[in-house]
Amino acid sequence: MKIGKYFTLEEFTRSQRAEKEKITDQYKPPQEVIDNLKKLATLVADPIREQFGSFSPSSGYRCTALNKAVGGARSSEHLFGRAFDETFRKNGVNISAKVFFWLIENKEDVQWTKIIWEYGNSENPDWLHIEHVEGEKQQVLLKLGGSPYLNYFDTSFYTKHKKIGLIK
Repeated sequence: MKIGKYFTLEEFTRSQRAEKEKITDQYKPPQEVIDNLKKLATLVADPIREQFGSFSPSSGYRCTALNKAVGGARSSEHLFGRAFDETFRKNGVNISAKVFFWLIENKEDVQWTKIIWEYGNSENPDWLHIEHVEGEKQQVLLKLGGSPYLNYFDTSFYTKHKKIGLIK
């Protein structure tokens, strides 16, 4: 089933862990989750694909059993089909930082509500967590490199990125 210009429902529900542990609920999301995934794909993932090329989320929707199996947060937006994770690659190279800065620069056109720079270093995250929550206007940037999450603008990463002109 197509949920966006480029994406299918299968891309946002695929999970090796669910397959391994035979978590069949993962592949039968409720209609409300499908509706959220359609918004996430259309408003966020499609524009990223148009700009940077093909990718499939490494983690999209997670049913309750899968979320518990992977140690996800109890209130994770993945449970509602409002978030995906991805390490963006081009020619085998992690370009997740480029995607991060592009999303910030295009925040008026790409309707994300939260991006988390997950682990990595100041040059590149290991992956990005990207959310679209209908009705939320606030666009939040966080950094995770331990616990707790930090406001990106309060980190040395932001200071470095601003100094070298990666962020305005």
